[in-house]
Amino acid sequence: MDTKELFKTLDNLVFSQTGKHLDTLQLGILKNVFNGQKYSQIAQEYNCSEGHARDKAYELWHILSETLGEELNKSNVRSAIERFTATNSNIVINPGRIGNINLCPTSLQSPENLEVNIPNNVDAENPQIENKFKQLKLETVPKLTKLGLTAEQISETLDLELSLILDTLQ
Repeated sequence: MDTKELFKTLDNLVFSQTGKHLDTLQLGILKNVFNGQKYSQIAQEYNCSEGHARDKAYELWHILSETLGEELNKSNVRSAIERFTATNSNIVINPGRIGNINLCPTSLQSPENLEVNIPNNVDAENPQIENKFKQLKLETVPKLTKLGLTAEQISETLDLELSLILDTLQ
């Protein structure tokens, strides 16, 4: 999911819960915080005082906290939203799809019960296809570690040898 789509999804979630869309400044704060900007820079870009930008940000963090169900602030909003999107979307890898993997550590679903489904229309006996799937799975390893999974959990989830996962992380 690209950032434009991500912010649109967040705005729609906020609207579904509050009946109000995020305003231009709130969306600007969210986008710029994602890019590591300070409130003073955001205020300058949106022609308002730093205090006004901070007030709007405080309001935004409160709205997003209610919407996403966890306490958010400037320092944790990016990781919280990344967890949210990983938990509530499909991880897509071409040419096949690894189905709905719930990566949320607070989920009721434990990592031991996660499944990786290779589509039925793929000839898994073909060594080239099998190697490609293995390569694609290994490419997801760094992202999964950023989401808080251990090497053992990733190994079990992706059905790969632990040594391959550890080699990928080095």
